[in-house]
Amino acid sequence: MVVERGSRLLVIRLSSLGDVARLLPCLHSLKASGHLARLDLAVEDRFAPLLDLFPVVDRVAAYPRGKGGSGYKPLAWARAVGSYLKDLRAARYDWSVDLHGILRSALLGQVSGAARTAGYARGFGKEGSHLFYDVPLICGATSRISRYARYAGAMAALGLPGPMEGYLSAQVREEDRTEVERFLAGRGLESRRFLFAFIGTSRAQAYKRWPLGRFLELAALVWEEMRLPTVVGWGPDEAREVAALPSRGHLHVIPDWPLPRLLECIGSSAAFVGADTGAMHLAALMGVPTVALMGPTDPVLNEPWGRRARVVYRPGIHEPCSGPGCDHRSCMGAIGAREVFHELKEALAQKDQGAVDSDH
Repeated sequence: MVVERGSRLLVIRLSSLGDVARLLPCLHSLKASGHLARLDLAVEDRFAPLLDLFPVVDRVAAYPRGKGGSGYKPLAWARAVGSYLKDLRAARYDWSVDLHGILRSALLGQVSGAARTAGYARGFGKEGSHLFYDVPLICGATSRISRYARYAGAMAALGLPGPMEGYLSAQVREEDRTEVERFLAGRGLESRRFLFAFIGTSRAQAYKRWPLGRFLELAALVWEEMRLPTVVGWGPDEAREVAALPSRGHLHVIPDWPLPRLLECIGSSAAFVGADTGAMHLAALMGVPTVALMGPTDPVLNEPWGRRARVVYRPGIHEPCSGPGCDHRSCMGAIGAREVFHELKEALAQKDQGAVDSDH
């Protein structure tokens, strides 16, 4: 079934940062096509700031996530959800398209008030979500396709344009840009003359993390053989590790920056190295030469964007690194620094043919 020209469309992709980021090329193309009268995105409120940096929809319908814990107030959350659903229904969508594919997102499409609902067909979603759509979407010959191919397949099934070509540019406020420039200048760092190494993963996904010692080995190699210093990015679960990092002339740790400053610094780098995280996918989407380190996650499903990205994959990884005494047989430490350094040089030498940067 084809989505008619002039339709009002609600796309649902609640989480995570990396999955929402990988939807940006499709949203950009949809918005630029002029096919729709309105394009809104339902996303968890914690990821809504990403759409301020990449304003590719008419409205971000920020879903009030709510979470257990000492500050959780279930009655207040229930009221927030009720108000949220009222706002969705007031938009009078012609279509809701669930590109998350779980029970919660499917139900959200059902109660959004949209005239028609669409989402992943059986085998492409989870938790029986396919049972709740008017139009099930077959995205490819197999479900083992990249997230980009999955989104593109869903768009094609609805008669809508696929993802844009080229790269994205984050719209960062001047004050954030100035702060990053001040940080770089204060350390004698030049734009496009440093490696950005992102050591972070969430605590729940610590098995994705390349050990800090491996990052330090890579930073030493990059300095010795390429004369490029390394800027280290991190998340809240790595605060202790970065606080204990030795002071070295070729190694610089960023402050506890919000997302806009993090992306501005990544965008100013010569290249990016990191695990399968939202930061990695955003680096690739911005056209930064990227080396993605994978083991516990599938390199096909989680392929980064564009020809400037490369993947180092080591199958069989299933547990976090246990520390300095780890034998690295079943953790991400099985990927050596020299192997990553080789791919980094290839990524820096890679030339795009025909790619056009896309600025919003």
